Amino acid sequence: MPKLFFSFIFLIIFSLTLSAEDSFISKIESLANRGFSDAQYNLARMYANGESVEQDFISAEYWFRKSAKQGNVDAQYQLGRMYDAGLGVTMDKKEAFKWYALSAEQGSIEAQYNLGLAYRFGVGVEQNFTKSLKWYKESASKGHSGAQYNLNLLFEEGLATRKDISDAIKWYRCGR
Repeated sequence: MPKLFFSFIFLIIFSLTLSAEDSFISKIESLANRGFSDAQYNLARMYANGESVEQDFISAEYWFRKSAKQGNVDAQYQLGRMYDAGLGVTMDKKEAFKWYALSAEQGSIEAQYNLGLAYRFGVGVEQNFTKSLKWYKESASKGHSGAQYNLNLLFEEGLATRKDISDAIKWYRCGR
């Protein structure tokens, strides 16, 4: 009898949890459909990560795009990542660059780092060491260790700047 009782209690709690989760998702969807950028972004993240919904990159891209077009810096960055990796979309480095650039201009450290990489290696854009240096500096100054390390390499190799071992060492120490 006690085992049956605990099974019954578990079913009640489990169904309440599912009901609350469904209600939460429907509220987010309602807000997203009404044009709220943050709700669109959060719904996209849920789809991208498979949180409380089945993972669906096509739906994630749809909602990231809606939010990104309204200027959401995080949605712009995530949309760039999707195009960069070909998640739910055809891989398109130029399109990824476009969304990273919009996000970077608004201060996204990760997007700034990705622009540094894109310019350094000419991915999705023409190679430009001066612009690579600019974006690495932006991101590195805010603590991004990958940008700090890559900035070190630009100084060490003398790309887009004079060869400066002291600056290279400074950024190398930060990026470790």
